[in-house]
Order: sequence, then structure tokens, then C-alpha cells
Amino acid sequence: MVRPLRGQDAFLALLEQSGADVTYTPIMRIEPIDETQSIENLILILDQFDKAIFISANAAELGLEWIDEYWPMLPVGLELLAVGQQTAQIFSQYGYSVVCPQDLQNTEGLLELESLQALDSKSVVIFRGGGGRQTLGETLEQRGAKVSYCELYNRVIESSSLERARHQAKTTDCLIVHSGELLQAMADPENVAVPLVVPSDRVAAMAQEMGYQSIVIADNALPESMHRAVEGYFKTAENV
Repeated sequence: MVRPLRGQDAFLALLEQSGADVTYTPIMRIEPIDETQSIENLILILDQFDKAIFISANAAELGLEWIDEYWPMLPVGLELLAVGQQTAQIFSQYGYSVVCPQDLQNTEGLLELESLQALDSKSVVIFRGGGGRQTLGETLEQRGAKVSYCELYNRVIESSSLERARHQAKTTDCLIVHSGELLQAMADPENVAVPLVVPSDRVAAMAQEMGYQSIVIADNALPESMHRAVEGYFKTAENV
């Protein structure tokens, strides 16, 4: 597994509890943006937005800290939305209500929410990392929204960890990758025969284009879903 290190990783705990021999080599670190004036400017006008969307758990953790500092009470009428349940759980620490997709725990699932369909004259701020996907914002603009971005962090690939992870992947029974960006970073023609577990059809399609031969797609990126996908792969492999 190569995703960024988290303080308490429920998925890693599930793997270890099941008796799996886990090699966890985070190849990416999350680095909060130092230039904070643009963030502060957006937080100060939060009451001018109709909806605030948090695209990841990192975005929620950092964004809600900013909001809590400047807004003792949320602006009236502001709807908070999260990309999935893992991200939504962070809002409970602040007592905030949040809307998130129940099935597809990703951008595509978010775009299916009823409150994001007709957006004429609505203002939306998206809390995210720098250089994130444009799909969400572009689609919301097509639906009539005025979209602003509050970029809170950068994703930095650790070259030494990446080299080690690529080497380890050659001898692993199953490689677990949580995002397209991590998958691209791990690109190595010698590793495409390694069975791969991914959280979505989108990442699976990227893996197919890269030449991966055995791909298992979890229902979503939740720890329980990813764990079921890994268990399912090994059960199937045992019966082959």
C-alpha cells in the first residue's frame, strides 16, 4: 500500500487484524500551503457562497480549521458537502451537518447529488489540494454555478520512498493504490503483472491503459470496501 500516511488508518488496521503481511510504504506526503493569504481571503467571504465542497479528508481537516478560526458560527444558508463518508466524519468534530454521496464515494457520486443539479446563480467554493482534477468544477460551471477554489495543500511525491515502493511491488502478492495520481507515480513496466486493488472505475481504467493485467475494483474508497476487495481477491486466487 502506498497512500499518504494518516494518523489513524482504519484500512491499515483492518488489513493487520485479518492477518495480512502488510508492507506500507507511503510515497506521498501532504504539505499545507505556506502562502495563506489567498486562503484567508476566501474564508473571510465564506458568507457569499451557497455551497462549500470538501474534496478529501485532508481538505476537510485543513479547511474546517480555517473556518472554525474565522467563523464561530457558520454563515446562514451555507450548505456543506463532502466527497464521501470518510471526509464527512471529520465534520462531526465541529458539530456541522454535511451532505455526501452514499454509494459512489467520489467526484462522480458527488455530482449525482440532487442539490448539485440546478445551480443557476449559485456560488460554490471547492476546498481541495493544489492541482486537483477539474471535473467537478467544470461540471458545476456547466450547470450554472460560479466556482471558486480554496487550495489548502500540495501533494509531494517522496522520490526515495517511491523507488523503494516500486522495488517492493515486484515481489508483492497484491498492490493497493487509492488514487490515479499514486498509480501514475508507481508506473513501472515491470510491475504491471502485479494484481492491483483500486477504489473506482476511473482508476481501474487508468490501470488498464497502463497495462495492468489483474485489477480488482472496490465498491468505494471506504476502508471496509477496500478491505473486502482485497479479501475477495485472495479468496479468488486461492480457488484458481
